[in-house]
Amino acid sequence: MNPIGTPVRFTLFVAALLVSVGAFAYLLEARIAILVAARKSDRFDRWGERIRGVFAYFLGQKRVLAREHRRAGLVHATIFWGFLAVAINSIHFIGRGFAPEWHLPLLGPGSVLGTAYAAVRDFFEVAVLAAVGAAAYRRLVLRPERLTRSRDAGLILSLIAALMVTDLWMAGVETAAEGSAGGYASVAGLALAPVFSGAGLPALERMHAGAWWLHLASLLFFLSYLPASKHFHVVTSFFSVLFRRLDGGSLPAMDLEGSERFGATTFTDLRWKDLLDVYSCTECGRCQEACPAHATGKPLSPKEINEEMRGALVQALPDLLGRRDLPEGWQPPLLPGKTIGEDALWSCTTCRACEEACPLFIEFIDRIVEMRRKLVLEDGSFPHEMASAFRGLEKSGNPWGMDPSTRADWAEGLEIPLMADGPADVECLFWVGCAGSFDERNRKVVRATAELLRAAGVRFGILGPEEACTGDFARRAGNEYLFQTLAAQNVETLNRYGVRRIVTACPHCLNTLRNEYPQFGGRYDVVHHSEVLADLLAKGRLRLEPGSSLSVTFHDSCYLGRHNGVYEPPREALRRVPGLDLVEMPRSRGNGFCCGAGGARMWMEERIGTKVCDRRTAEAAATGAGVVAVACPFCLTMIADAAADLGREETLAVRDVAQILRDRLPRNPLEG
Repeated sequence: MNPIGTPVRFTLFVAALLVSVGAFAYLLEARIAILVAARKSDRFDRWGERIRGVFAYFLGQKRVLAREHRRAGLVHATIFWGFLAVAINSIHFIGRGFAPEWHLPLLGPGSVLGTAYAAVRDFFEVAVLAAVGAAAYRRLVLRPERLTRSRDAGLILSLIAALMVTDLWMAGVETAAEGSAGGYASVAGLALAPVFSGAGLPALERMHAGAWWLHLASLLFFLSYLPASKHFHVVTSFFSVLFRRLDGGSLPAMDLEGSERFGATTFTDLRWKDLLDVYSCTECGRCQEACPAHATGKPLSPKEINEEMRGALVQALPDLLGRRDLPEGWQPPLLPGKTIGEDALWSCTTCRACEEACPLFIEFIDRIVEMRRKLVLEDGSFPHEMASAFRGLEKSGNPWGMDPSTRADWAEGLEIPLMADGPADVECLFWVGCAGSFDERNRKVVRATAELLRAAGVRFGILGPEEACTGDFARRAGNEYLFQTLAAQNVETLNRYGVRRIVTACPHCLNTLRNEYPQFGGRYDVVHHSEVLADLLAKGRLRLEPGSSLSVTFHDSCYLGRHNGVYEPPREALRRVPGLDLVEMPRSRGNGFCCGAGGARMWMEERIGTKVCDRRTAEAAATGAGVVAVACPFCLTMIADAAADLGREETLAVRDVAQILRDRLPRNPLEG
């Protein structure tokens, strides 16, 4: 059945096709041009890993089908897979507008692949219709809070349904008239043919023509509308997955000497991957649901950051690209403070939960920090309580402004050698960190760690007064200048002593030393104390004595877990403690909930909403465990303070993994 039977109809078909493809190309070109105008981002390495990720996360929809969202994910994945399956049918549909018998090689009627494809197409067209119905039910009836409700989504779902219905309609009509659908033995066509079998051939031809032109209109409108809608992710999601972040928790370095502007003032100050991510957001809201700031009433939603940036970007494209006359005094659209509110930017803990939850690996932290850099370095705008922490870093190398000569006071009586004394048999450097050096609670942690290392016969040294803050909080607060000053100082010190292996009890120090100092010539093997302790226990170099039974729940540090992938070593160490029962919180590992201290939040007051640490501490208490085990000085501080605020000091102890292990050492471990 050929609905294009006259020159007029053929002309109309070609004209509609050209208009649609032209509109798509016109809109696409501007969106690509702004990516080219943005800053560079080196994402062209490790191609094997990138391509494997495309198969797992783009084609396989691995994150979409995550356990926490299995049902909704299956709906979306079905529509996606159906879109891919039906895409070949759409190619055939357009091609047959020019030549009625045309088909792709090896997929012709009667061929093995062609017959198999027809069956796959029929299955997915029915499955997609069911999935569209389920998606509509979720949006219109269930209305989950994380989803953005918009006419745009309704229109796209309607277009998808129209494409499936009209194609099934044509298959049924063709089978009723000719015994096959376009020459293929169509299961769907055979099932629907009885519906149309009573009509005569002229009526069938009219019904087929009506469905064909409606299918064409739906397909071409979908194509031309795609770049202007949120469903542009149909085009960009492949590239977001392909060019996803493969490194650890590093932030991009800023060229402080060669930059005219510091941080992101407008869109072209961002990197092209940042803008690609803005296009790729599906508005599923998983990032928002995972965000601890949003969960506790802060004015931050990662999803809304994408929505607001996309709206402002699309509207400003002609101006940013210089494609229309600009009024005198025109300024590019501002990002921090206008497009994205300052309170939202300062609410972020950089915990990476949003990025871990996103099916398309959309990155938020880089953008947020770039906007913070603009606020701090250009505008001098930041929460006032951070001023004293910045001064402390500048003058004393620690955020408390404590005398750096007292950095090694925690080690009194342990006879730990200083690197300045030139010990000859040091295996590794123990990086103590600011909290371990100056905070009373965390001094106990590093002392316990040192005692465990000595009990296992590990030969290590410390820098003492020569150690300075790694600059983690300064960088994440946007003070890149201060961070780079500290980084240069520490790298010079470490390289002077020829340090190769570093052990630290602070995940923030670990992340900075391991992932960010290589930007400044500092390349070291950096491991967390829980990794070392788990290994020493496994090798029998540490022996623990039995003790009273202990119920413990472990809280995952964001910078140890999501930023560096260390989830099991702390648990392995705890499982080797005799009599210890490890109880998991519902949200743990990659799905863990932040303590609220990361991203420089440790040095800011939490004035809006409830405290993040209170929420997490309540979750820990709900397990019934008597101890919360942590592996981060920030987490120890936040959760211990929250336990006190919530009146749980007597029933919920907060202790570092090292402290729990130290309690079970033989009484005279150094003599054994």
